[in-house]
Amino acid sequence: MGDLKITSVQVDDALCDESGIGIILFVDFNNGTGISFPLNAKANEPLINNVMKGMGGQYATDGKRVYWQNGASLSIPEMMSIVQNANV
Repeated sequence: MGDLKITSVQVDDALCDESGIGIILFVDFNNGTGISFPLNAKANEPLINNVMKGMGGQYATDGKRVYWQNGASLSIPEMMSIVQNANV
């Protein structure tokens, strides 16, 4: 994952409930691949939980992670772990 960089991020909250369960993150990488996963897997982390409740502010990427104004962030290895664990 040394040269892997995030090129774009989209958040889909159209189907989530009032607690944010169901928010899906879509992440595209510079190698042409992408992943998608629900934030539910990180709901036990207070900052991500606040993101799910709409209190995270705007999201952005620096190429190595997705982060929100409230300080929440997900690195590429964390995202890959979420996706791998979801497919077990």
